[in-house]
Amino acid sequence: MIDDRNLDAYFTGQPLRIGNETQLLIDDYIVEDRWRLTRVLQQPHKFPRNPILTLDRSWEGDMVYFPYVLWDEDFGRYRMWYRCYSTSNYFGAGGPPYYFCYAESDDGIHWEKPLLKVCDFPGFTETNVVYCGTHFKRAQGIQVIKVPNPESPDKRYMMVCLECRPHGDYMQSGVNIIYSPDGLTWSLPDGPHILDYHSDCSNHMVFDPVEEQWILYCRPIYMFGSGRKELRGNQEGGRHMRRRVAAMTSKDLVNWSYPRTILYPDERDAPDYDACMVFRYGNQFLMFYKIMQGDTDGVMDTCLASSRDGLHWERFHTRKPYLPRGQKDQWDAGMCCITCPPVQQGEKLFLYYTGTMHTGHEEPTAGGCGLAITKVDRFVEQRAGNEPAYLLTREFILEGNRLHLNVGYSYIYYATQQLKVEIARHPPLGGHGGRDKANQVVEGFSLDDCDPIKADRTDVVVTWKGNSDLSSLIGKPIYLRFEIQNMGLYSFRIEK
Repeated sequence: MIDDRNLDAYFTGQPLRIGNETQLLIDDYIVEDRWRLTRVLQQPHKFPRNPILTLDRSWEGDMVYFPYVLWDEDFGRYRMWYRCYSTSNYFGAGGPPYYFCYAESDDGIHWEKPLLKVCDFPGFTETNVVYCGTHFKRAQGIQVIKVPNPESPDKRYMMVCLECRPHGDYMQSGVNIIYSPDGLTWSLPDGPHILDYHSDCSNHMVFDPVEEQWILYCRPIYMFGSGRKELRGNQEGGRHMRRRVAAMTSKDLVNWSYPRTILYPDERDAPDYDACMVFRYGNQFLMFYKIMQGDTDGVMDTCLASSRDGLHWERFHTRKPYLPRGQKDQWDAGMCCITCPPVQQGEKLFLYYTGTMHTGHEEPTAGGCGLAITKVDRFVEQRAGNEPAYLLTREFILEGNRLHLNVGYSYIYYATQQLKVEIARHPPLGGHGGRDKANQVVEGFSLDDCDPIKADRTDVVVTWKGNSDLSSLIGKPIYLRFEIQNMGLYSFRIEK
């Protein structure tokens, strides 16, 4: 797989190799220069009939939250796994305090909770509960991965789960991978925890196809030394001090590296990153991270970060929430947290999230699972105003014959709104003696040749005097220069 993760070779003269992956314009990795453009965060729209899944079964306890949704081709339906919490069970009423339930949908909006006999649950013969924890203490999971080529039919699905195992005379909490043949019946393999401590966040894994390894996101073990009495156990007067993001890697899901902290709040942030959800998009990783205002005012928003390797992260520069909380007294006024990667439906992306009204140490409310909707690639827009603006890509080897764009329209009346593209090469050193020599636009692919784009389209092919064919330039190093006026550019892609 082509993936130029560091720019060392580029700065010594080698063009990038971007292949045919979608190039999001969230960061400046692919950008050589830009002029009069502003990066604007594109917040998704919340579904007007939220929440789409609520507490309506007596066995669901006090909360339904943390939905994880995927489209399962074998089932021909959308499938959701979500977590439940029972306050009475937490304080010893007899059942598990945390457990997983299951729902299905034809459209990703209207959900059914099938009655199953999968998991024994006190007081009921049929429920949609699918996992309570092997040792009936607690099971906190969030992610379900469908394995393309499983080593065993019993391991077609896997989930990262915070689970309890016997350890001497007590039950030890830790992070594990559990498996299922159908996404309904789950089992915990024998062996030790992957992490032998209580990583109380959205533990989950993402596969890195370049390094051919898994990255598991969790809490760090220690924030700093715990020699002082008041800091032992990573607590200070009851204050949770490990709300950061750590990562560990593995080639085989058995042998893991030691967890290292990869993201922590800085001077511009609230004091805690409660959890995150990382996923692969195009040729990079994106992260929805939950920003928390501390233990005394535990409101949470979802923010956006990006990375090329899943380990080094760049937070969006304004720190504006990607998915902000609802207004006071709305169902998601206290917490608004995206808990699974986007699920694509046509040109739309469905974003499932948890919403609650409670904050801080208040009693938890029923909350629910909500839906937010955006369009493909539209996370960050490179937006131009009334004066022509420009974006020049870094030099890269062309490996396809058409240029696809995702562009937005400003809908400003009585103003010029258009986007054009030209293809250029840099002159050799010593060849910068005049404007014409420095411009080096490829003949037939200049701004004057380009047919202006005046549309709001997630996928539009660029043409020059009606011609979209770039096959004469395949294998050659080129730059793309965009001229934009009262429009926005989200991404580009070279079609093979």
